[in-house]
Amino acid sequence: MTTVTNRSRRKLLLNMARTGALLPFAGQMLGQNVYAQTGRAQRVLFLYYPNGVVPYNWRPAQFDGGIGGSQELSFGLGPLANWHDRLIVLRNLTLDIGSGAGAHYNDMRGILTGNKDISASSASIDHLIAEQLGSESVLSLGVRTGSKSDIMISKPRNVGTTERPIPNNDPRDVAAKLALGIGDVDSPQSDEMRRIYEAILDDFDSLANATLDTARRSKLAIHENALKRLKDQSGVQVGECAFFSTDVLSDPYANSTQALSQTEWQMFPHLCRAQIDNIVGAFSCGLHRVATLQLSKGDENGNLVNYSYDECWQMAQQALDQGIKPSQNGDPVTPMTRWYNEFASHSASHRPGDVPHTAQVRWYHSLLAYTLEQLNHKGLLDDTLVVMFSEVGDGSQHGGAAGSVTLAGGAGGALNTGRIIHCGNGSNADPQRIWGTHQLFGDVARLMGVNSLPEAHWSGGVV
Repeated sequence: MTTVTNRSRRKLLLNMARTGALLPFAGQMLGQNVYAQTGRAQRVLFLYYPNGVVPYNWRPAQFDGGIGGSQELSFGLGPLANWHDRLIVLRNLTLDIGSGAGAHYNDMRGILTGNKDISASSASIDHLIAEQLGSESVLSLGVRTGSKSDIMISKPRNVGTTERPIPNNDPRDVAAKLALGIGDVDSPQSDEMRRIYEAILDDFDSLANATLDTARRSKLAIHENALKRLKDQSGVQVGECAFFSTDVLSDPYANSTQALSQTEWQMFPHLCRAQIDNIVGAFSCGLHRVATLQLSKGDENGNLVNYSYDECWQMAQQALDQGIKPSQNGDPVTPMTRWYNEFASHSASHRPGDVPHTAQVRWYHSLLAYTLEQLNHKGLLDDTLVVMFSEVGDGSQHGGAAGSVTLAGGAGGALNTGRIIHCGNGSNADPQRIWGTHQLFGDVARLMGVNSLPEAHWSGGVV
């Protein structure tokens, strides 16, 4: 390889950074695809949590438009305060789940397909995106989802809608399987590429001092993050691809159909974070670009969804401390005479009460905050999109009216974040409604560079 002096190399890189040409040059020089491209998301995570929200404890203070500051977020969205400028909160988005839905499990299997009874020849939006990306596959993971194939949110093509595959619920098993895709990290070629990356990264100290406008400084930061990821993929395990450690948490109840005790449910938040770590690891190592994580099951009956982990209980106490009171018949103005299910945070019931339900929603959004933190730490947040949603809408009835959906991440600069979008009247029975998940997920596909989905109803136009 031709030797380039430090001075000439620095001058070359400086000039290329000023013109925005460094990233394509790096891709050709290193013989790899540099993932961080402006104007397009490079990876997407569909993140599902069960049972919807208590609307008046989830809706942000702002009706529509820009989020002026973290104080405008609700109690349910509160853990995202530090990320308020990286969010799009969608109010009253209709959940297009198909006609005749009315139970949580029906709504669940329609949320990513747009129809709970979708034909075997079609697929959920995560698989549709993956198909269009070429050889991509969906990393489909779960946490305590159970074993019923008809209540899984992700559906591959040519699989019956009630015969969907169960996502992998065991983080350690997931990590071990992902590790097989990393390859030989000790090869001489990897060592040589690592040295090349390090030489280029050394120059970013001087490049940062260059007189560049804001847009080019932003592009320079994206270049640097991309090169850091490529360096880590070349064989230097600095945490990016070291998620396959034997210390990864395993769930002894991953395949269990029994009702779990309060102690056994204490694992739930740790398992959720372990699966997020697996997804971020797979993203950062270039193993997957599309992932779906299903957290538990959308059914409060029969102890299927449980509030009995301490982190949720602590948030219920925090809700009470902040004056959030249980209501009667969904009316926040007329509080009930007592919190009729004082153990609702430790034992699920059909209607556990607004306080523990609100606390659980706040906990799930704390998991979204954790996800954004991990993506940001790995340099992935700028060109990743996270779509967080549940399967029921306004909370007063089963069904898709007035859903609650949050987008987060940079999507390669293609999104104007830090805002709330009011999506209409929220009714899936009213032809005057404005937007639903069919349109939103069409937008998500196009943000990933997928412009030819097989069904016309993924029309886009929301964001």
